[in-house]
Amino acid sequence: MIPMSEFEVVSYTVEPVEGDDQVAITIHASDGNKWEYGVPYSPATGRYTFEELDVLAADFGDEFAEELEEKLDEVMAKIKAEGS
Repeated sequence: MIPMSEFEVVSYTVEPVEGDDQVAITIHASDGNKWEYGVPYSPATGRYTFEELDVLAADFGDEFAEELEEKLDEVMAKIKAEGS
């Protein structure tokens, strides 16, 4: 069994990268570490692949991973709506 990490998410952002077809995710943890991810997406469909969600669920818990996925879906819906 993999031990749970000793840190929690302090804050995070999910925002489009201007001029690029990707969304930036930045996570700040209670131990001072920062994680940054670029999530590419299709501007035509709004579909994306973010395979690291499973890793984040293991590191920060399923509840945070689900919240992050919902936020990512919201940002993608907004991007698609603005692109239409």
